[in-house]
Amino acid sequence: MLFEQQKKTQVNLNNLHSLVIEAVEKPLIELSLSSCNGNQLKAAKLLGINRNTLKKKIDNYKIAVKNRKKPRPS
Repeated sequence: MLFEQQKKTQVNLNNLHSLVIEAVEKPLIELSLSSCNGNQLKAAKLLGINRNTLKKKIDNYKIAVKNRKKPRPS
């Protein structure tokens, strides 16, 4: 009985970690993208992660990314 309760507590703690990460990570990604004007490379550098990792997280969290406007050549 005690072993089963400890096992459930461990599972809940593991799930808690995932829930906290998800709750914090999505707003941070959205904020970094906003502050970098949608530039994913700059946002990834700001977050300290690889651009491909950021793209996976954007897809995973279904974050809408506005297309940043590229300056037109003169």
